[in-house]
Amino acid sequence: MAGLPHYKNSTAARNLWEPVFKAYYDIMITPPPGISDWPLVMENITTISGININTFPGKQMQSYKGAHRSYMGGKHPENAHDLTLDFEVNLNDSNSMYVYKALRAWCDLVYNPLTGKMGLKKDYVGGPMVISQYNANGDIFRQITYQVVFPASAVQGPNDPNWESDEVYKITGWTLAVDDWDETWL
Repeated sequence: MAGLPHYKNSTAARNLWEPVFKAYYDIMITPPPGISDWPLVMENITTISGININTFPGKQMQSYKGAHRSYMGGKHPENAHDLTLDFEVNLNDSNSMYVYKALRAWCDLVYNPLTGKMGLKKDYVGGPMVISQYNANGDIFRQITYQVVFPASAVQGPNDPNWESDEVYKITGWTLAVDDWDETWL
């Protein structure tokens, strides 16, 4: 009988279909020119969140004498959103915090807190940013390409040292703004 909880009644089990693992992904971000150590930064990304490309117009309500009716909104949903990335941070042989320094250099193109200089979008925009999701064999089944990306938040330094902590410094919650994207299902 179909629907009974048995292995033979599962189409995915019988066909040996693979699950989609959240950990099987790659990110490639092209920063603006002049940002050093960028391939090393890409190796230290641990998570990305905020991929919100399946937008939908909001629901609108009307009422007549207490009777309500609903419609899909007449306004196109927002096309820009923010992505949040987390990074692990190490020191290299030169005792340099290369991940922090590269992210800080990009943020400084937007606004440099030491000089007060504000940048122009043409100088701080990076891209493309490509997120590829794949299976255990490395076969890509989905790609999202953001053509324009730029920092939307400052990168937080290793502030608040604590003698009683054994916590490793990580950069969490660094935000990139994106304006537009393409999605490809392969």
